[in-house]
Amino acid sequence: MRTQLLFLFIFLHSFLAQNQIKIERTETTKHDNNFKLLKIDNLGNEYYLSDYHLLKRKDILFSDSSMGLISKVDLYNPLKIKVWFLDFNSLVILDNFLNEITRINFNEIPSLGVIYDISSANDNSIWVFDETEMKIKKFDFFKRILIDNIETKIEGEFLDFRSNYNYLWVITDLYFYKINYNGSIIYKSENSNGFNKLRLFKNDVILANNNQLIHFKNDEELFINIKHEKLFIKDFSVIDETLYIYDKDHLNKFLILTY
Repeated sequence: MRTQLLFLFIFLHSFLAQNQIKIERTETTKHDNNFKLLKIDNLGNEYYLSDYHLLKRKDILFSDSSMGLISKVDLYNPLKIKVWFLDFNSLVILDNFLNEITRINFNEIPSLGVIYDISSANDNSIWVFDETEMKIKKFDFFKRILIDNIETKIEGEFLDFRSNYNYLWVITDLYFYKINYNGSIIYKSENSNGFNKLRLFKNDVILANNNQLIHFKNDEELFINIKHEKLFIKDFSVIDETLYIYDKDHLNKFLILTY
């Protein structure tokens, strides 16, 4: 029995070690509050966000001051960039030159209430969080209709969600959810560490609270702690193999290593 337990311990330790990631700081710069780096695409183009502007290479610009502050930019599909204006319950879709393709005022969609957040889905659809009904829904932004009555009720205060074409990951103050493209909850766990932000890393997810990072292994559905020096995590982003952590005054750049 002892031999079996020892073998299991060694196996689990070896398994987790092979699935862990670590981060190595490569640069720290004074944070420019006027610009936040969002993405670097395959051609090396950098996307930045300021309060009222989305910039590509700092020379291609989208702005609509009549809509107020930009609440979120979803760059998962760089050919259909989503720019979200929470205060006006409105979404603008841009092409890769930041030209407007279409815009949606959700106040004009009778089947939807107040939309708190958006995230890319597949094809010409997006995920929306309908704060009025506390449900996540899938919406076709060209046809301006809900898709197949896909609605997913979540529990707790909504904090963040991100998606690729296969899955949507959601954080509330109570739970962490993994939802498939049909809107079915296929994984759910308690948010016992108080995570309030999540970002995609390859096919996995990195979750954060103010001082902790966790790597969620999607295939194994494992939570693995990411060891790092003490930092106040004001915000963070993941771009390819690089992790950017914004603390109170600085932007810290880390290389993501697997071992």
